[in-house]
Amino acid sequence: MKKTFMLLIVVIAGIAGFVFFSPIFEKEPPIINVYSNGFITNLRNPLKVEIKDNSGVKEYSVIAIAGKKVFDIKKSKNNALGKEVNLEVKLPNVTEKEIKLIIRAVDNSKWHFFAGNEAEKEIVLKIDTVAPDAQIIKNSYAVGRGGSGAVVVKVSDDNLEDKYIIVNNKYKFKLTPFVKDNYYAALIAWPVAENKFSADLIATDKAGNRVRVHIPFYWKTKGIYNSKNVKINITDKFINNIAKRVLERMGMPIPNDPVSVFKEVNEKVRKICEDRIYNYTKDVYENKIDSFSVSRFNPLPGSAKRADFGEIRHYYYKGSEISKAVHKGIDLAKIKRAKIYSSNFGRVIASEYIGIYGNTLIIYHKLGLYTLYGHTSEFRVKKGDIVKKGKVVARTGATGAVFGDHLHFGVYVQGIPVQPIEWMDSRWIKINIINVINGSKKVINK
Repeated sequence: MKKTFMLLIVVIAGIAGFVFFSPIFEKEPPIINVYSNGFITNLRNPLKVEIKDNSGVKEYSVIAIAGKKVFDIKKSKNNALGKEVNLEVKLPNVTEKEIKLIIRAVDNSKWHFFAGNEAEKEIVLKIDTVAPDAQIIKNSYAVGRGGSGAVVVKVSDDNLEDKYIIVNNKYKFKLTPFVKDNYYAALIAWPVAENKFSADLIATDKAGNRVRVHIPFYWKTKGIYNSKNVKINITDKFINNIAKRVLERMGMPIPNDPVSVFKEVNEKVRKICEDRIYNYTKDVYENKIDSFSVSRFNPLPGSAKRADFGEIRHYYYKGSEISKAVHKGIDLAKIKRAKIYSSNFGRVIASEYIGIYGNTLIIYHKLGLYTLYGHTSEFRVKKGDIVKKGKVVARTGATGAVFGDHLHFGVYVQGIPVQPIEWMDSRWIKINIINVINGSKKVINK
């Protein structure tokens, strides 16, 4: 009798242990995740719901309540739904300002007397069906290929999520708060690689409403973009004394044949350098601006222009073309080690060796506008310094992949290289930039 009793205890303990520890009796309820931006909806976009459980999802249901109306949206009873169920819940079209969602799920566990574990999630969604108010206040009349422009806009929405200007559906430009709430200003660019140009203001809210407003630029190319083809002969002397030195400074292996050496510098190193410059020049640092002003840039007074922005350079070695590149600035030459001046107030973002550009200085001038000074022999300022108009910031040189002493002068708008000649023209700056941004205040303050 005693043995039977002990056996019974062991059996019961074994069963209890099996029930308690066996995976088929797991005790964790399903996990329900609802992906909603701030629990706001426009009713048009399906709501994404995820249900997960290690023992598998056995059944689920989704109910919506708006006012006194109840909607059975989704329901399933199937023992083989898997460990993860992803739902796109289409919400009913209601007129109320809020809608409650109740999501219930049961797993395949044998816990709770084979009924399984149950989870329920309840959320309340605000309903926002109105897109943001987006308006163009003022913009430059014209923009040329490779050139710049200015835009002032108004964007307002109680649930605003994002706003930006997009060029050719590819290049995003950040907007900076300007003068009063809901107003923004930006400098934008027509990238030199693009044959056509189109700019739009995009605004989205947290409910997923989106508005797109076209910005009416009238563009031209004559006098702005120089697409002339230039033939440049590469010698063994240049490859051995200049190109190889660049690879050494970059810590890169040097190929055995001369053509490969030059292609490595002109293509691979150039890409590395331009990516680095983009990362230095893509940001806008102001939280808000009340005005914008710059003088014409004249970094090397009395110099002569030796190369144009946008020219297509074809490199030849012993009569055969071996590589090509587009010039992203202008080259200015004077005397050796000539003084380079800052034409405007700014902050030094970089002062370092950047491959083909040699010793390079980059200065930030506000609203996403940067200037670049390449091939310098000497820096007179360092990263983090604040520079004033008229300050000597560097001296010209022949560092990097260069044939002789000169200044490579570049201008960048939010990471995009633009035509420096525009920014060296006082009249162009006043008409296309200053008058647009500062002139819009008359409209804003009405």
